[in-house]
Amino acid sequence: MIFKQCKKAIAILTMAALGVGLTACGNDMPKSESKVVKSVKASTNGEKKAAIKNNIKLSSIRGKIRDTIEFNVNQLVPSKKVQLVWATAEGKYDIKGVYEVIGPIFTEKEIPLVEGKSDANGEWKGSFKIPEGFGGDHTVYVISDGTKIGQTGFTVDPTFTMSPESGAPGTEITVKVEGLGWSTYMRNWQLTYDNKYTGLITAISTNGTAEAKFRAAGPPGEHAVRIRTGYLGMQYINYKQSPYPDKPAPDFMFEVTDEKPIVKDYVEPAPKAANGGVKMPELKNKAGVEIQLDKTEGTVGTPVQIKASGLPKNQSIDMIWNTMKGSRVSGLGFAEHSSKLGTVKTDSKGNVTYEFTIPDDLGGIPHRIDLKSGDEVYGQGYLRILPSIANISPKSGPVGTNIQITIKGGGWTEFDNAYYLTYDNAYTGYLCAFNSQGDLTFDVVATGEPGYHIIDLYPGIYKQKEKETDMTLIPQLTYSTDHPGSAMPAIRLGFEITK
Repeated sequence: MIFKQCKKAIAILTMAALGVGLTACGNDMPKSESKVVKSVKASTNGEKKAAIKNNIKLSSIRGKIRDTIEFNVNQLVPSKKVQLVWATAEGKYDIKGVYEVIGPIFTEKEIPLVEGKSDANGEWKGSFKIPEGFGGDHTVYVISDGTKIGQTGFTVDPTFTMSPESGAPGTEITVKVEGLGWSTYMRNWQLTYDNKYTGLITAISTNGTAEAKFRAAGPPGEHAVRIRTGYLGMQYINYKQSPYPDKPAPDFMFEVTDEKPIVKDYVEPAPKAANGGVKMPELKNKAGVEIQLDKTEGTVGTPVQIKASGLPKNQSIDMIWNTMKGSRVSGLGFAEHSSKLGTVKTDSKGNVTYEFTIPDDLGGIPHRIDLKSGDEVYGQGYLRILPSIANISPKSGPVGTNIQITIKGGGWTEFDNAYYLTYDNAYTGYLCAFNSQGDLTFDVVATGEPGYHIIDLYPGIYKQKEKETDMTLIPQLTYSTDHPGSAMPAIRLGFEITK
């Protein structure tokens, strides 16, 4: 069952603890809060439903994942089998078709914690470990004969670690998190580097487990990394005056050493998309036709070979390249556009081999290649274009140098249309690839002290229908584990400012 929207987040909690709705800055809160678990009442075989008891006592009302919690349950039927279960959620991105991002959705889930038997006095004691998954507010139920007869509340606090803690400029830094929440206020976390906004940390499809990546920047010395919640797209700074002043607010210091900078321009390997990625339409081949590409993805200009069998014998086959053209902002709309890669003739057995180079076109989701004879499509295949660095020049110069950069293979959908630019971990703006058919050509002005400066491009979400939390038009630092759709890679560049 999908979590229902409501105006205030309702946690299923004890009367003694955790009875606080999610709010932030009063009237600044969104009209519709997080998708939350509705209060659940025990069911009986009769017409009336018995109220769930407050009969579970825990050794602590909050903790971290894998902490051991002791429990004591009373008011049970003596000598009866019982079970504790943990109410939580599973998250995913809702994508409509192959293009539109609706937003995060969460589904109820219950995890068995421990089974046992009540004693002669109707009591049950034991312990359990907090399960992996989303943090935030949860409900613990006691169940007997398939009926929920008792409950209490528990809060899981997230944990944050950063590694390494020192390194040369350009060193990759990873922040790992466990126990991020699914609710509005606890879902989005924002990272700054030396008080400059860098990007977003999420764990929607990874159920609370996050891995954010960025690079060391700046002169030798210590640099501040701060992480705070922020559902509006930026950090909530005076969090100690919020309804959740006891939530973590991690601060780290990274020491940039005076070692030689890690000078390298590269595109990271494409990661796996959240929830397995967008589901492409099924390819349609006529009976007996088989299509094989020697690669399913590559950069602009990469050679590709297609082999096909089962086609009409001694017939001309057109290789048709399908793409999208248009604009989502001009008002003219967009549609699929087809062009001919080339024509080749099958042999006496209906086999054909065709070689071509990947066109200068849109990246992101795969392109469909049709093998046609006349007006009839006999076979199809998918080929994805990956981003690549076509140019960055010059590579060094004084302050004020205009750096020219061209990237090929930008996407067109709401999840891969844009890249988000940071300079020394300061977010400076976004780039769109659709109108320019995958080409991203832009310039950056060199600023800062003499030395190596990092220029990074991060994936993110260009647009989404649900506006409950702001995930759009900002760098997603958790792109390698929690980016929806086609999982675009980060692009790493740099420039040396000379004296």
